[in-house]
Amino acid sequence: MVDYDIVIVGGGPAGVGAAIAAAKNKLKAAVIERNALLGGNWTNGYVLSILGMYTYDGSEKIVGGVADEVVENLIRYNGTKGHVGNFIPFRPDEMKISLGELLKKLGVDVYFNSLVSGAKVESGRVKSIEITGKAGIKKISAKMFIDSSGDADLVYAAGFNTVSGKEGEGWHQEATIPFRIANVNSDALVLFSMAHNDLVTVVVDDFGKLTRIRLTDKLIGKAKSEHELYLPTSNSEFMFNTSKDGEFVCNATHVQIVDFADGKVLAAAVENARKQIESSIKFLKKYLHGFESAYLMDSAPSIGLRETRRAIGEYVLKREDVLGNRRFDDAIARCGHPLEIHDPKKGVVYVHLNGGDSSWYHIPYGAIVVKGAKNLFAIGRCLSAEFDAQASARVTGTAMAMGHAASAAAAIAIGNKLTSIKNVPIRQLQSRLKKQGAII
Repeated sequence: MVDYDIVIVGGGPAGVGAAIAAAKNKLKAAVIERNALLGGNWTNGYVLSILGMYTYDGSEKIVGGVADEVVENLIRYNGTKGHVGNFIPFRPDEMKISLGELLKKLGVDVYFNSLVSGAKVESGRVKSIEITGKAGIKKISAKMFIDSSGDADLVYAAGFNTVSGKEGEGWHQEATIPFRIANVNSDALVLFSMAHNDLVTVVVDDFGKLTRIRLTDKLIGKAKSEHELYLPTSNSEFMFNTSKDGEFVCNATHVQIVDFADGKVLAAAVENARKQIESSIKFLKKYLHGFESAYLMDSAPSIGLRETRRAIGEYVLKREDVLGNRRFDDAIARCGHPLEIHDPKKGVVYVHLNGGDSSWYHIPYGAIVVKGAKNLFAIGRCLSAEFDAQASARVTGTAMAMGHAASAAAAIAIGNKLTSIKNVPIRQLQSRLKKQGAII
């Protein structure tokens, strides 16, 4: 049995945020990660931008603290040049390296290729977990646990309540395998867009650098009907520059996931998405000016899941909380992202906050405290939220902020010898977060 102050299940954006904050709060911490790399959907699913650190219009910074440390460290590794509008584009390999070095420097233990296979729970308190890897089963105990697995794996294994899919309907958001395409002639593409902005629209920064590309519904519809472009449920392609000249990431592929826990279902989805990538590359090279000499650089190692299981917490974040820019007394983070729903029937649907794209709402502490659990948090995309609310709150900048709050709360609970994390004094938590650079 290996013992820690805190164990974090999942090394994605939320888990990394929690791990950094755990070290900052002087907790002996471990991260349990099912893959052999940190970063989760950043590095394994090629979500190659940090969304949520700014309002949707990019006018205000709304996430700080440990998220700033992640970005600053990534800049040192030349993985990003910083934010562009409302997001921070980056390259995946530099992110992998920078996160690994950062957690190593902070003294956080990381267990790769390890899955949670069981949990021992006594009177609502998680005492230990079992992780399964190549060496078999290992038991790990801790005072506090954080589920940042994305799929609420620990919450589920420990027997606490979870939900999944759209309420009353059961369907999940579509999944995506993004891909990178290199050697794009940006100048040629910009000229083509100027002449055919009904087909292609672009965004150029103040220095004349091409940052974003969108192939319109008109072009994609024409390509699907006339040029055998295979994108069954998508009618647009969006690309953005990763920070290197001529290198763009595209997230056009969409696949419906009926059962995310079924390996055979996932295999079929992955095969479908990779067929869409192959078709997209052929189309771009053959028919779009600026892509003649471009090539497929790589695609995400795994399929990116936007929504699976979610925990049931002391509070369930609601659609009206998000759209109504609600402020909470027990606030621990901010988010300004619209509802972004990848609907298998309607396509990508955005519902913007009532206060406009410069507005934001609070993530409440109750939404990261698992209901009935005395020492278990759920953060990131498996936080306690309605389907529609999760479609906003899941962005990675906000996920890091949730991780920061969970570890800070865990440290307070341990230091104050509290019997339950529900009893963490909110003002003390908020004060600690602000002193550590968080924005509430």
